[in-house]
Amino acid sequence: MEGLEDFRIKLGRKIKTLREEKNLTQGKLGDLIEKDYQAISRLERGLVNPSAYLVLQIANALEVKIEDLFRFE
Repeated sequence: MEGLEDFRIKLGRKIKTLREEKNLTQGKLGDLIEKDYQAISRLERGLVNPSAYLVLQIANALEVKIEDLFRFE
């Protein structure tokens, strides 16, 4: 069973991958969800536990289904 830290790291990597596929900077994604680029950086590095609402905001900003953020491959 994976731990919380592993989950945060996988989620952060997935967000970073999807963000880069959309050619968005951390700053631009942050602007779309009213967060600063440092918050996006911390999230992508797995340093924070995002709320369900934040994950929903990110999915909407990246134009993906929320479940796509949890498909770790």
